[in-house]
Amino acid sequence: MCGLAGALTPDRPLEPTELRAMAAALAHRGPDDEGFYAEGPVALVHRRLAILDPSPAGRQPLANEDGSVVVAYNGQLYGFAPLRERLESLGHRFRSRTDTEILVHLYEERGEEMVEDIDGMFAFALWDARRRRLLLARDRLGIKPLHYVRAGERLAFASELDALLALEWVPRRLDTVSLVQYLYQSSVPGDRVILEGHHKLAPGELLVAEGGSVRTRRYWSPPGPRETRPESLEAAAAGLAERLEAAVATHLVADVPVGCFLSGGLDSTAVVRAARRHVAEPLQTFSVRFSGPAGFDEGPAARQVADALGTTHHELELGPDSALGLTGFLARLGEPFAISSAFALHELARFARERVKVVLTGDGADETLAGYPWRHEPEWGPGARPGSLLRGLGMTWVRSWRGAKAGPGLAEQLTARLRRFGRPDARYAEIVSAFTPEEMQALLAPDLAPLAARSWEDHPVRRAVLAAVDPDPVNRRLRVDLATTLVDEMLTKVDRATMAVGLEARVPFLDRGLLEWALVQPGSHKLRSGEGKLLLRHSLRRDLPAAARRPKHGFDVPLGAWFRGSLREQLQDVLSPSRTRRRGILRPEAVERLLGAHLTGRADLSRQLLSLVVAELWLDARSV
Repeated sequence: MCGLAGALTPDRPLEPTELRAMAAALAHRGPDDEGFYAEGPVALVHRRLAILDPSPAGRQPLANEDGSVVVAYNGQLYGFAPLRERLESLGHRFRSRTDTEILVHLYEERGEEMVEDIDGMFAFALWDARRRRLLLARDRLGIKPLHYVRAGERLAFASELDALLALEWVPRRLDTVSLVQYLYQSSVPGDRVILEGHHKLAPGELLVAEGGSVRTRRYWSPPGPRETRPESLEAAAAGLAERLEAAVATHLVADVPVGCFLSGGLDSTAVVRAARRHVAEPLQTFSVRFSGPAGFDEGPAARQVADALGTTHHELELGPDSALGLTGFLARLGEPFAISSAFALHELARFARERVKVVLTGDGADETLAGYPWRHEPEWGPGARPGSLLRGLGMTWVRSWRGAKAGPGLAEQLTARLRRFGRPDARYAEIVSAFTPEEMQALLAPDLAPLAARSWEDHPVRRAVLAAVDPDPVNRRLRVDLATTLVDEMLTKVDRATMAVGLEARVPFLDRGLLEWALVQPGSHKLRSGEGKLLLRHSLRRDLPAAARRPKHGFDVPLGAWFRGSLREQLQDVLSPSRTRRRGILRPEAVERLLGAHLTGRADLSRQLLSLVVAELWLDARSV
């Protein structure tokens, strides 16, 4: 796992100082080494986290035999041994044991179609010196990030936005539409970036720059629904267990110590259970504990699972004083990102990095196997059960009441929410959003307020709901999750939190074979009577530790209590009326209402407040 950057600048080569500045911005992603390649109009920058073949033979940028094809790569290919053997049989000579070297030789054979043959998590930049062609590619699900920006004829790219901002000619004007989208979702969604003119390469997308033109294309999309007779639940559960076992085995391949994050929940337990059978020594597992409000501490469950599975378990405790680093960490991330659990994950990653260099996690199971039951209430219509509709209406009332404490009145909130209740796209977007359109309208400064409605209409989750095609309602929603919140929230969180300390995180539940198989399993095998991940529970039912059988428990920090306690002073300072007025993005009186409602305990508005704090600190740190 590494960090990469570079540029294609036909008018002038990048200066050595520019290359070093880009590398410095990515040093946390690759603390082991750095490398540069500069030839004519192209420059490649690499920071290395050495996982396979840590010897100098694996240094990047890495070239083929004659130096005509060069790659800078971030990621890990899985099950690559047969591909290497095939390339060797075709006469290609390898100098290292890395998966990186496969890319240059595969390109020689397949050109840009090479992406069809590789499987794993990756982002890479490849330069073909003979054809003067640059390729940028991102893995199928967006596990690894890749930003890019065009300025006239120049094209720059990097694993993180801050490496692009190391170049003075890169635009840095705030994109207010992206800012509003961030406030809705707590992360900047889709291919949008917080700055104008910047983009993210989409999952499963390839960019080709050649002959003065730049084009992008999708090389992979999730498989569509199939008209097949479903297997029995018993047979499908066995199929899942077999595929997860195979995925975990390939994800354990490394020349450095590997461990697992273990929350004690179903997903991480399943990964640890499979991994334990493929390591010769006791598997090292890591969990975080929270002192403070009850209901947040998963430590006892993780310890019970670790004891049952025989791992060497390590615990990190976070208390109220730990919270002091939360907002600073989130503001240092490449873009505004207000998912509070990223901080806990980062602290756990720092703790684990003292003993291992790679961890396997249970992320992705919720989005492939329906782990969020509250997102899967039947749509309004003949198929909806009365109980489900009552729960949905109850949630609508609760959120309206909460919103009325800090913004538009209860009648206005309730009327608007009920109007959206019968529209699947709007209702699903509301479930995952921090603010409603009415709340956003009241929050934004008068000249920006019209963006509330326009951005809501263009909400990525709404668009994904309307675009998703699957007759199975559960699978249709899972397709929405895979295209939106999985990438924008979960995978962004895992990448940034772990790579900030030079720790590689791997996600076996998002193995391509497992995912493509899971997508076409019937929704009734995944969700039943409000219980999610039925397939996974069934596959583990014979030897699942008792602690892992508990209901779904999110990996959350006690943010509400922290904002009323150790973070209260910072919260009030960052969101003070004078500071808010000076920024000119939000209405000071609206922010004051949010603060008052939360600090007096009338409502828990911690997610909304965190979004505002992180945005202010991020913009301030970068003078945007």
